[in-house]
Amino acid sequence: MTHIADRESDLYEEFATVPNRDNHVLVRACQDRRLAGQTQSLYTYLNQQSSEGTYTVNVPADSRIGRTAREALLILRRAVVKIQRPDQLSALDYPASVTLYAVEAVEVNPPVGQEPIHWRLLTTHQVVCLEQALQVIRWYTRRNSELNSCLPPSKKPD
Repeated sequence: MTHIADRESDLYEEFATVPNRDNHVLVRACQDRRLAGQTQSLYTYLNQQSSEGTYTVNVPADSRIGRTAREALLILRRAVVKIQRPDQLSALDYPASVTLYAVEAVEVNPPVGQEPIHWRLLTTHQVVCLEQALQVIRWYTRRNSELNSCLPPSKKPD
């Protein structure tokens, strides 16, 4: 089973406790985390990786944030990262670091006035090639559509 979540689940505690033989984590990063044994932070380190390829996604319109529907071309990067335990996490039962796979997807040439898509995904799934990075992106983009198809019409989010 893969637990897929947005930025609210970017918690070191989750990376350190949820994954096991039967459970994986796939989370959109919201924190520019420190990397163990590196001078760069997560975001800088990912940005320095070479492009693995491109991928096109359909971006739905969202009137709440003024986003128009479009097809977005994304450049993909990937890396194995060792996330350092945050200083404020004083519990000694958490490891000093966790090893994760990071995938970054950045939109090329977004429409004028639109925020570009920029996802930094952290996962316990092995991502050592473009095909695996693409699979992680596909899982992440389907996170809400499968849930919404299971909800009755009155319970679907706007």
